[in-house]
Amino acid sequence: MDFVFIGVILFLVNVVLSISIALIIINKLYISKKFSKEKDFHFYNDLFSWEIFFFIIAIENLMKIFSVSLPIDIITYDFLLRARILLLFFPFWNKIIHLEKVMNKITYERHYFAGIIPLIIILILSFTGLPNIILLCILTITSFIPYLLFLKFLKNTGIAKQKSLKVISGVIFIGLGSILRPEIFLINLMNITSPIILIIGTMLIFDSFRKEIYV
Repeated sequence: MDFVFIGVILFLVNVVLSISIALIIINKLYISKKFSKEKDFHFYNDLFSWEIFFFIIAIENLMKIFSVSLPIDIITYDFLLRARILLLFFPFWNKIIHLEKVMNKITYERHYFAGIIPLIIILILSFTGLPNIILLCILTITSFIPYLLFLKFLKNTGIAKQKSLKVISGVIFIGLGSILRPEIFLINLMNITSPIILIIGTMLIFDSFRKEIYV
């Protein structure tokens, strides 16, 4: 059984799902204008942050597909793997910044400045010779786990949707699917389990707000 080929198909499925969710959100926010900042301020911004989240996950998955499908040399392959790991800092930091806005830790007018923090981290890490497994550990400690803690201990009752079991479970699945990489852990079966976990996480998160956007 060609685990790599099946994995490519599964990653492609998650790309389609992620982009579809992002496009659905774009339609609700900017085309049909079902939600507006004036009437649904926090939910509007929550959807916007998920839009960015899923676009980035889709881009990372596409890079994975290209890296195993195209005839590239080992140096380019390693470069793409490193770039994919560094790219994953952004979706989780993007959601952390959104939660900080909701908790009034930073203002909506100044939240763009908070985005400089992960950008600086990425720039510094990109010039280091740290092994990819260390980069994954840094990603887990500085982005994935902090976001889960924000979700679990968030006290602001105005964002109850974010604390739902579906969102937390979905984030855990997406985090694990992004971190457990066959290229690093050298377990061939991960070519299949990783995208499956990602697909489950993507569907769980979308299901957490699906009814609200289709009401």
